[in-house]
Amino acid sequence: MKANSLHQEVCSVLKSFLTEEDGVLAAWEGGAVATGFADEYSDLDLIIVTRDSIADELFEKIEKVLSAKYGIKRKFRMPEPAWHGLSQCFYLLDRQDGFFYCDIAIADKDKEDKLTESDRHGIARIWFDKANIYHSQPSSPEQISALGKRIYGSICKIDFIMLIELDKALARKNFLAAQMQYQQVVNRILVPLLNLKYRPAKADFGIRYAEREYPPEAAEELASLLKYGGLEEILYHTTRVKSLYQELKSELAASYQ
Repeated sequence: MKANSLHQEVCSVLKSFLTEEDGVLAAWEGGAVATGFADEYSDLDLIIVTRDSIADELFEKIEKVLSAKYGIKRKFRMPEPAWHGLSQCFYLLDRQDGFFYCDIAIADKDKEDKLTESDRHGIARIWFDKANIYHSQPSSPEQISALGKRIYGSICKIDFIMLIELDKALARKNFLAAQMQYQQVVNRILVPLLNLKYRPAKADFGIRYAEREYPPEAAEELASLLKYGGLEEILYHTTRVKSLYQELKSELAASYQ
């Protein structure tokens, strides 16, 4: 697929800088590059591994490099501890090209999880690896089982509340409330069960990439359930959503309850 020219240029600049930076042991691209779906719309998903915990210092240096070359229009440093345990910052450059931005995460070498599970994050494009750090392998059956049980259990604790709130909004004929509750039901209790059925290693990925990772008929049905123009259509879809949810809940109980 065609690559974004700014993406390529930023990769070259950062790779040159990081390769010579003391304390940086490895760097690789994840995201769309790692999963084989990179195109002209893709951002830069970069993971950097350091010898010690120097994220603050390294981010300052990276910002100087980006500012000098392109200018930085916006940035967002993820509050820590982030869900994945890495230090992460997003950069939107002054020199813009399409939808491009930089998503940069830093981990010290002793951190066990560096987002390298192939069934969750693909196979990274290695920029350099001075200490043979990058090792990609699928999630273990134990990891998948633990993730599935955590998600299935959390859904079963809250599903009755979400379903009642949806029925309540529909009974009141309140479109704004109904569409909000309907979206919550689809995204927070139905989609995780669809994930457990069709891609259990990514049970916590929400709806992301469902269009390419579900069977076509399942992806098409989910897309159809998210198309509605008013209360009557939400009410009609709700019947199918409830039925599908209960089917999946029963089907998956033996594995995850």
